[in-house]
Amino acid sequence: MTNQENRFPDVKPRRRSSLKRQRLAVLITLGVVVVLAVTFGLVWRFTTKLLVEYPNGDNVVDADGTKYYSILRDGVWVMENQHGDACATTSEGLYKTKDGTIVQIDSETGKATVIAAVLLNGTETVRYDYVNSEYDVLLYPMLERADIQSIEVKNSKDHFTFIRTEDGTFVLKDQPKTPYSSTMFATLVVVTGYTNTIMRLDLSESNPDAEGFRRNGYAEYGLPEDPDAAENYFVITALDGTVHKVLIGDLILDDTGYYARYAGRDEVYILKQMEESEYNATLSATLLGSLEDYVTPTVTTTIGSSDYFDVIDFTIWAADGTTTVTDLSTFKQMIKFSYEPIERRKGTFYANIPYMGKGRLDGYAIDDYQADICLQNLMDMVPNRTVKLYRSADTESNLELFVQEYGVAYAIEFIHVPADSRKGAEGDYEPIRDKQMMNQIWVSPPTRHEDGSVTYYMFNELFNMVVETDREFLEFLGWSDDDWISDKIFSGSIAYLEKVDISIKGGTTAGITGIQNISFSLGYVDSQGNATNSTENGAELRVSSNLYGQLADTMRFKRFYQVLLAATLSGQMSSGSEAAQEALKGTTPDLEMTLVYQTEEGTLTRTYRMYSHTGPGGGGNAGDWRGAYVTVNGLGNFYMNQSYVDKIIADVGRILSTDPADEIKI
Repeated sequence: MTNQENRFPDVKPRRRSSLKRQRLAVLITLGVVVVLAVTFGLVWRFTTKLLVEYPNGDNVVDADGTKYYSILRDGVWVMENQHGDACATTSEGLYKTKDGTIVQIDSETGKATVIAAVLLNGTETVRYDYVNSEYDVLLYPMLERADIQSIEVKNSKDHFTFIRTEDGTFVLKDQPKTPYSSTMFATLVVVTGYTNTIMRLDLSESNPDAEGFRRNGYAEYGLPEDPDAAENYFVITALDGTVHKVLIGDLILDDTGYYARYAGRDEVYILKQMEESEYNATLSATLLGSLEDYVTPTVTTTIGSSDYFDVIDFTIWAADGTTTVTDLSTFKQMIKFSYEPIERRKGTFYANIPYMGKGRLDGYAIDDYQADICLQNLMDMVPNRTVKLYRSADTESNLELFVQEYGVAYAIEFIHVPADSRKGAEGDYEPIRDKQMMNQIWVSPPTRHEDGSVTYYMFNELFNMVVETDREFLEFLGWSDDDWISDKIFSGSIAYLEKVDISIKGGTTAGITGIQNISFSLGYVDSQGNATNSTENGAELRVSSNLYGQLADTMRFKRFYQVLLAATLSGQMSSGSEAAQEALKGTTPDLEMTLVYQTEEGTLTRTYRMYSHTGPGGGGNAGDWRGAYVTVNGLGNFYMNQSYVDKIIADVGRILSTDPADEIKI
């Protein structure tokens, strides 16, 4: 018992001591881990942070003493200053210090390569290119596009200014909607933002080459003594408000540069001429050309390959020969049509007719292949150049100037319906007018050039510019009516046909003679024999005639309608036959048919008249040609083969004939 009492006191203190030592060991271990983690972080931080140096080993340090490093951030090498602030980048993705030293950081290793250092030297800037180990003299520190507020250009041809908008894009001052060449503007940014010089001239007394300057002053280089009297110059304004004005003088003898002078300095420099390529223009074009050189020649509003066909009231007018009159009432309408979306045509009378004629060819279906060619030419049109940009916003005045200088032979009008300007679900495709643009384009007579090419001058009132376009894009201006319309004169599903009234001159048909006037009425009956307006659910067509009050053979009538749908126009009456056409309209036609349809939009009536005609005016084969002049609702200048007209007349009798031999053949 005594031994047990003595043993426990000895054991208990040892247990407390053991636990204490274990806790202490854990705390020490955790402390070591924390210290190691911090140490590792610092080591990692500094071992993944590289000091940016020049090729000669000197550190890149700005004038205020700021140093720069490349550092790995989230797996990406970037450049930052000694305070941990990320550096700005150039448009090429290079890093830039506050003083303008340009650095490239290797994305794999983080190695920094100094591309160029900008050193201020008096009133100009010296840019040292470490890649080529050359010095470039700049008239002022380089300005990138992101640094520029505006660029003004003045020369003997023109005076214009590009200004930055709130969203960072550049537009022409006073004409913000005028489109311009991105290539030309990019070159302008380069030649004015990076004034790379070939050399600075030595105008000292000791230089014999400066004798001309001592004798003639700045005029020796095509430069004015007074900068305010300069005729050729540019002014570039930085975002911080800094303004630089550079005067442009003569082209040097070897055409590699232009004499230039910074306004307010005595020095004369030679600005380097840029070589033209697909990516840039030249200094000459950008600083000494006209605004027209910048402006993108534009004929129509933006037309895409997915919606070029969607037009409303597409109309072409031909002038009457008076080339300075723009009153369309004096013009002849050559063609007019509109497109109807398939979403609205499905299951309707016009299901297979995307373009329907209007105006003088109302009632005729337009050949959709030909219409597509015309509209695609407008979509694909690439004008040769912008000939003139009118600076006035007075469209009427600009139009007068256009027709006085270039004349007018045609006018093209249409409303283009962009893909996003038809609204609603299927069946609700009404145009949204405020999203559409009315195009009114005036076209000059063709100009034939010495090299044999033919061009047109065009003016769209939307853009106030005159452009020159090759004839190949406007071949449709020479199309005849026959080129535009579909040769299928009859159209529409029999499901919409309600009545057919027929008059036959002479009354001679197959099977039954003496039929001069006859009417067919169409209706549908359901399976119980009750009249219905629906063609579905097994309803059958019934055709009755006013002749003896009898029912017609429905199958024969369907075949007769197929004969009509198969009828084709053979051509267009010759241009000299207008008098003959009008004379025929005053006579009784061989065949007159009035077809009445009930469509979704109401009653549609089309009257077809066919006049037998022999001799001149029908296809040009005078004396041995026999055809039928055809009109739809009194319009048109087309003809059909007389034999097919005779067949239609004969088949009218076959509809009512009970003789099995009187079969209607397609």
